[in-house]
Amino acid sequence: MDRNEKLLKWIRSQKWLLPSGVAMLILLAAVGMALCFISGFERLEPDWIYNIGVDVLGMTICAVLYYGCMSGKDSQEETTYLFVAMLSTNGFALFLDECAWLVQGVPELQMWNRIINVLFYANGVLLVYQFWRYVRVSLRFSGRLMQWASYAVQILFVPATLACWVNLFAPLYFSVDGLGVYRREALYLFSYLYALFCIVVMALGLHGSDAPKRQKYIVVSFVAIPLANAILTANTFGISTQYIATLVSIVLIYSVLFADRSKSLASTETELAMASGIQAHMLPNIFPPFPEREEFDLYAVMDPAKEVGGDFYDFFMIDGDHLALVVADVSGKGVPAALFSMIAKTMLKMQAQTHCDPERVLSEVNASLSEGNEEDMFVTVWLGVLQISTGDLTYADAGHERLLLRQDGRWRFLPKNGGAALAVFTPEDLKYMDEKYRFRNQTIHLNPGDAIFQYTDGVTEASNEANELFGDERLLAAVVGAPSAGPEDLLLGVREKLDEFVKDAPQFDDITMLALQMRKAAGE
Repeated sequence: MDRNEKLLKWIRSQKWLLPSGVAMLILLAAVGMALCFISGFERLEPDWIYNIGVDVLGMTICAVLYYGCMSGKDSQEETTYLFVAMLSTNGFALFLDECAWLVQGVPELQMWNRIINVLFYANGVLLVYQFWRYVRVSLRFSGRLMQWASYAVQILFVPATLACWVNLFAPLYFSVDGLGVYRREALYLFSYLYALFCIVVMALGLHGSDAPKRQKYIVVSFVAIPLANAILTANTFGISTQYIATLVSIVLIYSVLFADRSKSLASTETELAMASGIQAHMLPNIFPPFPEREEFDLYAVMDPAKEVGGDFYDFFMIDGDHLALVVADVSGKGVPAALFSMIAKTMLKMQAQTHCDPERVLSEVNASLSEGNEEDMFVTVWLGVLQISTGDLTYADAGHERLLLRQDGRWRFLPKNGGAALAVFTPEDLKYMDEKYRFRNQTIHLNPGDAIFQYTDGVTEASNEANELFGDERLLAAVVGAPSAGPEDLLLGVREKLDEFVKDAPQFDDITMLALQMRKAAGE
């Protein structure tokens, strides 16, 4: 998991972001209005009051858009977070503009006037940078030129911001005289250089992007509308509608890009729903699966973190006396993991029906999966073969979780018996590897009443809102709490304990569990 994915995972787990973001924008609008009443309207020019009213309205619109974005279906997308960051920055710019008019012409607030305007200019640089990031991700800018341009945008952000802060000490872009009056300086136009550079870079990116034309046009509007506003108000110092014009552009982007994404998401959701249905039907889901067999009871569940998952389980009769059990976990999530899992599942079943030997089955499947594995995907597998007539369970492990065994009413973890995940090493590699990476059979005997419980790491690595893991100890406590439960009740009990622990925290990994209980010896 890279740095961006970790950051997104953390952001998604923070339930306070929606109410706090909306509250912050509304608070800024409220504080701005309160400052107006405190400072008094009588000294404000009519056009200043107009600007302040527009700023307050703009902050309110930002709050509404923020709520709409963060409460929507696509609220966990990276582009949504980039969009609301841009929206919040624009809202803060409106607040700073309002404050700038309130301190204008007040000698006692000369320093505050300078600080507020420095923040205003620096905030503009940040907004341009955030817009660049949003456009680059949402319109999928790619290529070496865009990579270098992205580096340049990030590097130039630093001197562009520092140039704004220079105005605290020297009148570079603006000055505030002894009467507390803000004035633009000769180098004022240089404050737009960073924005112009980003516009050129975005133009190059738009030219090479495969995004629909109307999405490109709406991005151009982000530049065109504020630019037209700047031209119209260039000689009118009392009118500062720069950021409300930018907000109009943001609203257009929200209307078009989010509408297009909603259509795309609707289509994708339909396809994923079909894929989820196909995957669900490929897993055995009729219980009891073998009603004619009274020697054992069996139950399994798989709950994907997304519409489709990389976990899978399987069980099937190899012959009249041997039952195969499989629990596996493919690296990654979503459609690629689901495709890889179905390939692995098919191979495991074919080899198990041929050899009836877990160690050999894992070796054969590993050889097939590791060949041409350019995506570097892998799958952890636990494979067991139960000889029903004797109660002997022979199993082999390919980097999977420890098996839980119940004997004489007591649960315990069995030690791992080695084996690397499938598709990590080729058969040739394994010849020179340590013994712990090779697949080995292990056999345990199950008497009537004994049971096994196997699972994927989505169970033990499930986390709550405090980022604590469910872990092995809580899992053991959950099964110990059901010393004589049948497989279905056992899995439902574990899931109940898991849900109590996780509560409202989102599920980040697939959760798969399988349990088997011996009910009586063959022939009884």
